[in-house]
Amino acid sequence: DHLEGVEEGEGTWLNTRSWKYATYFNRIKSAVAAAWEPFTALDARDPDRSMFGYRDRFTLLGVTLDDSGRVKSLKVEQTSGAEFLDRAALTAFQSAQPFVNPPRGIVDGNGEIKFSFGFSLEVGRPGLRIYRAPIPGMP
Repeated sequence: DHLEGVEEGEGTWLNTRSWKYATYFNRIKSAVAAAWEPFTALDARDPDRSMFGYRDRFTLLGVTLDDSGRVKSLKVEQTSGAEFLDRAALTAFQSAQPFVNPPRGIVDGNGEIKFSFGFSLEVGRPGLRIYRAPIPGMP
């Protein structure tokens, strides 16, 4: 996970007891990570990575799912500064759905599940990091 300001070590210990629905969001994260192809988009626009690939990039999406786990809406809440990378994030999220069997406890009174989901592309670091922000108002 993308944990800003947390030092990495042999183990990074977090209190997850308060995050009741972590398994559902971890399934979403895994499905989206498998669909996300930022390097394909980056290499098409910037093969030597001198224009866009010289610094870390972070895209934050606002996500609304329906009560069956299908995407109702997606919007870029924070751009990476490279529209094609933001589009790759949107495409990955759309492609990875449906996110079946959402826990009833995260569905609001309108039959929706709302949360933020971030994509962090870090220069000089192997692998990809995906970030999911807590749902506002959830314990």
